[in-house]
Amino acid sequence: MIETSRGYQFLDQGEDRRRAGQPDAARHCFAEAISVFHLDCDLAGEARALTRQARLARDAGNLEWAQHDQQAAIALLRKAGDGHALARALRRAGDIFLAQGDQERAAAALAEAFVLYEASPDAGTLEIADAVRSVALLAEALGEPEQALMMWQDARERYAQAREAGGNPGLTEADTHIAALARH
Repeated sequence: MIETSRGYQFLDQGEDRRRAGQPDAARHCFAEAISVFHLDCDLAGEARALTRQARLARDAGNLEWAQHDQQAAIALLRKAGDGHALARALRRAGDIFLAQGDQERAAAALAEAFVLYEASPDAGTLEIADAVRSVALLAEALGEPEQALMMWQDARERYAQAREAGGNPGLTEADTHIAALARH
């Protein structure tokens, strides 16, 4: 029987509490996970806990805190050499930069994420669709409707290929943006 590390137990508990709508309890669990992973010198685990904490901050509207934790996770993933996890973290950082209105830094993070996704054999269709979605949002923010439309169409195709159980919110979002851009 394989025993799950305490850090991953805290991560699981935090995620359960986040899903249950208990952000303070989730934050506490993620902080405990960060501490355990740090003591264990588990860079990837610590980065994962930081990205979960960043998600909580973003959901609460605290984009500065979210970006702080996301950047800390990115630094750890660079040290760990996990290109696939780094691509995911960069894509999420790009989304946070977009929400902050910093298109230049969003573009840089998303460009690096794409390079890493292309090099990763583990990158799935849904992850690539999410990255294309982020670039589509960036194109909209930059006032480039033709580019945005092309990227949304690409994202839509990828979301359709992903076929998640229980529906795919990305597909609905892509359809909404495509319809709005087609009217312009």
